[in-house]
Amino acid sequence: MPIRNWDKLTPRQHESLAAFRVRFSEFQEHLSKLLRAIAIEEEQKVDPYTAVLLYMEKLRIIESAERWKEIRELRNAVNHEYEENPARLAEFFLELTRAVPELFAWHDAVIQFCHENYFVKPLPSP
Repeated sequence: MPIRNWDKLTPRQHESLAAFRVRFSEFQEHLSKLLRAIAIEEEQKVDPYTAVLLYMEKLRIIESAERWKEIRELRNAVNHEYEENPARLAEFFLELTRAVPELFAWHDAVIQFCHENYFVKPLPSP
């Protein structure tokens, strides 16, 4: 990263990028469902989804509802524009890689919240 010349990427590198894109998307989607489940458990409004995000922001699980939406829009853009504009795709993938630590931090915050409030034991580290 950054990708400067898509034409020089090997098929294996293209596969790795595609796998990263899919895993990133799935991770955010699963995290989204978990946030909604917590809001439901806490008897909070869940529609529109912004209500969930604002509640998670209040709990300090996510940095901000706006940042979550930015990452979601980025994820949607890379999923819909995959392999159509190399320069734009390079930007998308760079931004996705920059967002990964945020998603992991939010995941850790959710785990901590569940541990503290629902007495869910954290999974052992690999």
